[in-house]
Amino acid sequence: MNDLTQPSLTSLAIPGRGFEGLKLEKSDLVIPRAKLLQALSPEVAESKFDGAKAGLIINSLTLEVLPPRAVPIFCWKSWFRFNARTRDAEGWVDGYDPGALIWRSLDPDDARVVSEAKFGPEGETPLALTCLNFFSLFAEAQMPLILSFAKTSYKTGKQLLSLSRFCGGDMWNRAYQIGVDLQKNDQGTYYTFSVKMLGESSEVERQIAESWWQEFSDKAKELKVHEADEPAPF
Repeated sequence: MNDLTQPSLTSLAIPGRGFEGLKLEKSDLVIPRAKLLQALSPEVAESKFDGAKAGLIINSLTLEVLPPRAVPIFCWKSWFRFNARTRDAEGWVDGYDPGALIWRSLDPDDARVVSEAKFGPEGETPLALTCLNFFSLFAEAQMPLILSFAKTSYKTGKQLLSLSRFCGGDMWNRAYQIGVDLQKNDQGTYYTFSVKMLGESSEVERQIAESWWQEFSDKAKELKVHEADEPAPF
């Protein structure tokens, strides 16, 4: 299969029998992430599937490797504050384990977001992490995935948002190639997302995207994202 294959109509998963008695809320469903593996990711360190290695983008729920073709459908921001890794590091809070989640928010007016998610007057790094999240359709995937950009990938998230915004029309009118770039710094080597426009999305992609937009976009704050509180390593 070509990595940039467009999805077929079978990608629009219609519930069959067995769900009739359920009154499902959006929070009952876990939406997987498009997870970019690093050398220390559990999937790699613990060899959770054959061929697991840094630089792969996988479905966090099924552990399937994702094809690079994706169509973003809608976007929202989220904010996280994690404890520092060591007691002597800036941002350490007593009472929390190293790297533990201290708080999370979806409200840009949250006092914690206002005070801890912005750069300081001298360019100081914020204590809180800002994420750009795209509810997305990946080619041949049978379920929607959340593509999130934070830390060193945040600039790529802004690139995707800008491309989809300034080209006009619905966000899902265009498809993108989601790739990876190898980076190096004093912490070692790691991977970040890359984005390249592929052109207009297919009619099938637009049909699926609009269906998912109608079903999920007004409930974005209620979505339960798989491993949403896992800190981005870089």
